[in-house]
Amino acid sequence: MGVLLGYGMSLCFMTVSVVPAQYFSRKRGLANGLVFAGGGLGGAVTSFFMDALIQRFGPGWAFRILGFATLATGLPAAWLVRERIPIRTPGFIEWRLFKDVGFVLVFCAGAIATFALFVTPFFLPLYVHAMGLPSSAGAGLVAGFNLSSAVGRIASGLLCDRIGALNTLFLAMVLSALSMLALWPASTSLAPLAVFVVVNGPANGGFFSTMPTVVGNVFGSARVSVAMGMIVTSWVAGYLMGAPIAGYLLEAYGGADNGLKAYRPAMFYAGSLSVAAAGLVAAIRFRLGPSLLAKV
Repeated sequence: MGVLLGYGMSLCFMTVSVVPAQYFSRKRGLANGLVFAGGGLGGAVTSFFMDALIQRFGPGWAFRILGFATLATGLPAAWLVRERIPIRTPGFIEWRLFKDVGFVLVFCAGAIATFALFVTPFFLPLYVHAMGLPSSAGAGLVAGFNLSSAVGRIASGLLCDRIGALNTLFLAMVLSALSMLALWPASTSLAPLAVFVVVNGPANGGFFSTMPTVVGNVFGSARVSVAMGMIVTSWVAGYLMGAPIAGYLLEAYGGADNGLKAYRPAMFYAGSLSVAAAGLVAAIRFRLGPSLLAKV
């Protein structure tokens, strides 16, 4: 199940990442933002949907219903999506891209950032439980995280067109770092935790909606599919190990039974990686446009 689901999700993600670049040039950021906002809205609905289904039908039928819903919505979309111009590429990997310092910086920034970005949605239900709140509160916060992520994806798309994709990606990484290093550790009750969610969510969503625009603007529409494919491949380690490393840190400092303070090393781990990713984005941004006011 895990292999098939992961493979299918990767194919969907790559399709929606590269197709908008073929149709839009002036409003590419907004187009990507709207496309990726659908993922945030879907995640918000699924948070409530799955919690209710599990309570009523159990995990097995909850996942079956989710699968049928995916077929009902995904098959029509797959039928309608079309490439505007077939892209010719030399293969799955264009090795000469690694000779480009800009590509290497974007590649490494994405690889590092994904270690941090999945900590929040995975840890929110655990953190809410440690606060003594019911599972419905955790589902609500995860839904709020996804909704704010959707808003952040659209807002980031607009910012890409106004101030530049690299500037927007840098702001998203800085916002992610500040929220994890300052807001989350101070969230010891529901209200400040909700504030953290609506700040971290847009930063998280901004990364995913902005990255295709960065790749399309920096490397061109003709190379966006192979370049984006290579960059997304660099996210594999973060997808697989980002949240588990945070979980290991949680256990190393006493586990969930040790109270909210046991979560702080994981928070600082994620926040520090966001700082590192922001530094790499800043390096390529100032390499392409030294002026602080440049639209890059």
